[in-house]
Amino acid sequence: MNKYQKNSISISVVILGSFLVLSLVTQNWLFLLCSLMPVFLVLMTTFLTKKDK
Repeated sequence: MNKYQKNSISISVVILGSFLVLSLVTQNWLFLLCSLMPVFLVLMTTFLTKKDK
């Protein structure tokens, strides 16, 4: 894994964790559910893009 992929994973984990805490505090699980798809798309874009030579 390169540096960009590691940074993307760590930022995604922090974002999901913050939405999990927000959902636990407010008891509104829509916050967590609405954050799953954007984080998934960012991670898939990170791992599926290829470097140009």
